[in-house]
Amino acid sequence: MKKIIIVTILMLISSYQISLSQDKQQTPRFSKPLYDKSENNRVPIGPPISLGDYPFLPYPYANYDISNDSTPQNEPSLKFSGKYPNIVVGAWRDFRTGVTPAIRRVGYSYSTNAGTSWSVSALTPITDATHPRTSDAVVCSDSAGNFYIATISIDINNANGILLIYKSTDGGVTFPVSYNAGSPNEDKEWIACDLTHGSSPYKNNLYISWTSFSTPYDYIEFTKSTNGGVNWSNRISVSHESGVQGSDLAIGPNGEIYVVWVGGFTDDIIYFNKSIDGGTTFMATDGIAGEGASPSIPISTSGVTFPSIATDVTGGPRNGYIYVTWCDARNGDPDIFLSRSTDAGATFSTAVRVNNDAVSNGKLQCWHWIAVNEVGNIAILYYDSRNTASNTIIEAWLARSTDGGQTFVNERLSSVPSPTNQPNSDVRFGDYINVDYRGTRIAPIWTDERAGGYNTETYSAVIDLATEINQISGNIPIKFELSQNYPNPFNPVTQIKYQITNNSFVNLIVYDILGKEVATLVNKNQTAGTYEVKFDASKVSSGVYFYKLISGSFSDIKKMTVVK
Repeated sequence: MKKIIIVTILMLISSYQISLSQDKQQTPRFSKPLYDKSENNRVPIGPPISLGDYPFLPYPYANYDISNDSTPQNEPSLKFSGKYPNIVVGAWRDFRTGVTPAIRRVGYSYSTNAGTSWSVSALTPITDATHPRTSDAVVCSDSAGNFYIATISIDINNANGILLIYKSTDGGVTFPVSYNAGSPNEDKEWIACDLTHGSSPYKNNLYISWTSFSTPYDYIEFTKSTNGGVNWSNRISVSHESGVQGSDLAIGPNGEIYVVWVGGFTDDIIYFNKSIDGGTTFMATDGIAGEGASPSIPISTSGVTFPSIATDVTGGPRNGYIYVTWCDARNGDPDIFLSRSTDAGATFSTAVRVNNDAVSNGKLQCWHWIAVNEVGNIAILYYDSRNTASNTIIEAWLARSTDGGQTFVNERLSSVPSPTNQPNSDVRFGDYINVDYRGTRIAPIWTDERAGGYNTETYSAVIDLATEINQISGNIPIKFELSQNYPNPFNPVTQIKYQITNNSFVNLIVYDILGKEVATLVNKNQTAGTYEVKFDASKVSSGVYFYKLISGSFSDIKKMTVVK
């Protein structure tokens, strides 16, 4: 009987009939990776784009088309669940119901396996008959795992924008209700939730900052909710100067609220303000977190580059540090810079250049966004043209820091470069991208046009830094092979060795006895050779597990046992 059960499980795993449900959610239909892994992950499923003699450089991460629709989507946002580490929701501005003339809606998708696969995208429902169109989607989550999508909801003339907040109580599967958080003539909101685990008395409060085009004109405004988005406070002004926009906000370890935004003329000034009473009041004057020559961003119709802010709330040695990123042209071309504060925003450090291409080379880096994980590591997503012939042809890049933003490792995420065409000024390419960082997983989300024409799609990549993968030999093996792990049985760490005969995309995944995915150990392109990877089972229970290697047309499965 035991043999029959094990054989059945192996057959299920081999045929990919693996449940991706979590907490008894209904299993969704999931979209395919954009690229065919059997061809070294470089053969597009959709129509190819012509970019001349662009060099196909090595890249480590598979790209996924999340929106997966034949019409434009742009200005995406993404967030991990505040409760379930493998659930993540992405949202974006969506034009599937109209491009010319433009009809703005908000589309979204969700993943139950930390971004390895995504549900078929959908539109948020029309919940306000007078404001049936939605735009500027921004995602956040609370500690109960509820998701919120903040939007600018507009009338049929694409005007009179109000803050409309959609809420999901089923892990991002549906967003059936919305709440009105602000009056007309609003623009570019950002939303955050207090998820601090320290002494904050404001845990799970929701906060929104935005640009107001009503009275007072062009100020940064703020509102909060203390009951899960149902009701929102009266708006208050955060900024003390007009003619500003593009705010972002973050929460400190004791519930402090930090807001940044951009102003200025020949120089972009990154302003900063904070609240220490849960958003009831803000400081009487605005600080400055950064400043530099205003950049020229050819891919941005609005000409504005938003700053981004994140905080360290780990309780570790950099607990309370504030990190602010922005783009300026002090070196003659647009670069990404970071400044940090170690004293709750009283002072900020000298700016550090994040991108590592040659200084003053005329290349474009812009549309950065920053996230900090639970151990204080930093991830910054941005667009980059260093490998392309034009600053209107871009790629998504990632910068990572483990020393508090003093130094960075930069790596390319885009598997294909993208033009930045736009069908009209209402659809346009957009103004921002986004990233989140939880545990060892980094989840980026960006827009590009590799599908061809004006079809901007929303893409992501799976970045898991948990596993140390060691190439123990660069000699080309004569055959594919997955070795038995050693030691086995083990507690809690074991090593898995494998060899591949050609350059290919490699998956090495661990499943439990029910066929549920436990860990993805390898999910990247690798050159031919022999590798060894560590599996740490300290977070799983005793029992039998299976690990499966897939490389091109080769696959193999072996069994291992955790004994505690």
